[in-house]
Amino acid sequence: MEDIKNVECTEKINRLFKEFSQDEVYSAFKDTFDIEIIGDKVTVCYHGFDSIKQFKKECRTPLMTAIYSVLGPVRKVKFSKKRGGKKISAKTKKNIKAAKFFVIGMIFVLIATGVIVVMCSYIENRNFRETFYTTSSIKADNRVRVIQISDLHATNYGKKNAKLLERVEALKPDVIICTGDIVNSVEEDVDYAVTLAKGLSKIAPSYFVYGNNEVEGIYDVLLNEKELDEEFGFSQGNRDETALLKLPDAFEEALEKAGIKVLKNEKDTIKIKTMTVDVYGVLNSNPSSFWSYSEKAFLSYIEEDEDNLKITAVHEPFIFQDFKPDYWGDLMLCGHTHGGVVRVPVFGPLFTKEGGILPERNGDFVYGRYDVAGSPLIVSGGLENTNVFRINNQPELVVIDINKF
Repeated sequence: MEDIKNVECTEKINRLFKEFSQDEVYSAFKDTFDIEIIGDKVTVCYHGFDSIKQFKKECRTPLMTAIYSVLGPVRKVKFSKKRGGKKISAKTKKNIKAAKFFVIGMIFVLIATGVIVVMCSYIENRNFRETFYTTSSIKADNRVRVIQISDLHATNYGKKNAKLLERVEALKPDVIICTGDIVNSVEEDVDYAVTLAKGLSKIAPSYFVYGNNEVEGIYDVLLNEKELDEEFGFSQGNRDETALLKLPDAFEEALEKAGIKVLKNEKDTIKIKTMTVDVYGVLNSNPSSFWSYSEKAFLSYIEEDEDNLKITAVHEPFIFQDFKPDYWGDLMLCGHTHGGVVRVPVFGPLFTKEGGILPERNGDFVYGRYDVAGSPLIVSGGLENTNVFRINNQPELVVIDINKF
């Protein structure tokens, strides 16, 4: 009978609580508390998600009025926080619902923003930008303008790259250097490469350094020390550095017939105005085989004719990261990284296959200008534009002016 009486009293208190409360207070807290009546002691057990302090602030007056109206003066009314309650107030439910809508909305906003960024970058990447660098050398009596073309991957800007060739000619270079991956396949893209070579060679003395795409199509062996030694039967004491260069190379023949000089661990010397310039092309850009298969040729390039202006070209930047000679040349050029593909403001290049996430933070050379052994290294972002995820990283034509000061 006592239990029945308590239930009836509790129901009356709840009805009066509704009557004495403001509507929003009642809606927010009506399901968040239980009333326990034991003799002349009453306990209000709150199990909502707001703080007990907030609950008492909002509900104490209407609840006390309701309790006294039903039970008369009682000796003690206690408010306590009930742990583990499963009931959720209408106010909390409303907040949770609003939070869910907010999160869902933000997800849609992020997706929409991502799609817009990708599409805008894709449209922007149909064209290339021109990136200018200026450096100095005491050997330069006059300005020497170098244009670097890298990582085209058989991309065309205009029919047969007419737009690219037009801009290169307008920039009036003294020398043009292609730092690899100009094609995707040396078997399928020969005509593409020959057409480009003919166009470039008509503008200025032009050079071609093989990238990994050219190497993979020409040689049946990876250009690291272990596999080259196995291929030729060499060991530490009997290597012939020139063995790789003696292999047949129809692609080289086609390019040189078109007017562009292919450099494979060798230099070429040209006259530019009043200066003599050595251009050296690295074939073995794998750090394991760079020194063992090109030591004599490279040292000859560096140590002979020291007054000549020296430009070192290689496809990949790895040897500049792994080797620390006193001198690499007066200017070094490379590509391969595609500028990290996605470039994030403040953080820079996002990812490379070899360097992982945020590779510049690990000391990798990924994009732009670096100082190596006291001379500038320029890492081109490349001219390839077929990657839809190339973000904030428009394809680029690199222009370097070497001045005396």
